[in-house]
Parts: sequence; C-alpha cells; structure tokens
Amino acid sequence: MSNAQIEVVQLGERKYIGIAVTSPLKNVKGIDEAHQLFMERKDEIHGKVDESTYVCVHFANEVLFTYIYCMEVTELQHIPEDMIGFEVPSNRYVKVHSNGEEPYGLIDTYLRDKGMQNNSNSVSFEVFEFGNEESKYNAEILVPVSA
Repeated sequence: MSNAQIEVVQLGERKYIGIAVTSPLKNVKGIDEAHQLFMERKDEIHGKVDESTYVCVHFANEVLFTYIYCMEVTELQHIPEDMIGFEVPSNRYVKVHSNGEEPYGLIDTYLRDKGMQNNSNSVSFEVFEFGNEESKYNAEILVPVSA
C-alpha cells in the first residue's frame, strides 16, 4: 500500500529559463555537467516565480533524451547567453511526492488503474527545493496526461 499522495492537477501555461542537455537515450550523458553549470549560473535568471525551487523538465523518444535544469519565470525577456527560454502550454498532470517510493512506478500504476494515458507530446517535471538532495524520491513529480 502506497503512502504517496497522487492527484490530477491542471497547470496553466508556464515559462522557464535554464540549461539543457540532450543525449542519446541509450547512453545518457551530460546531466551532471548541466546540473553544475545551472547551479553556477542560476542567479543570472531574472523574474523567478519561486526562488526556493528549481525544475527539471524532461522528455524523450526512442532515440533522444532531453533534460533541462531551469526555473519558472514571469517572462522570457532576458534569456542569458547559452541558456534556453521556453513556454509549456496548459495541461493536466498526475502529480506525486513519493515519500521514498519509486514515483514513476506509482504514476504508471495510477494511470493504468484510472484508464488514463501519458501525453507523450508534452514534458514531465521534477520539482526540487534548493538545499535538499536532488533525488526523484524527494521531488514533486508531474507527468502530463492526455485530455
């Protein structure tokens, strides 16, 4: 029996600025380097919505995996050099905070049990608090679902 709280939430459009890495899915590399660069340069990001958290946006297909260390911002006016800015449209998400359980497994089980499907045309989020260990086991995980 799971202790994790799982819910479906609707998020409006959001804007992000950060450091991205794309790698072959079968041999993912560069995440640690992107993390370090993001931590060194996060203060260059202006208009942050929440100074206490950062977001890892990710998506993949059978060939490539992209992971973006970023922060939500109010506008995309000033994107620092070598960073990317992007908007994520409004969507529904399954949200879980795992409390030590495998969060993606919890979400997969929830989707299957509710007859829902992951929206592979959107992105997933891992929300971390600065100062805490970066682990999917202590993050808020959001996976997009089809309408």
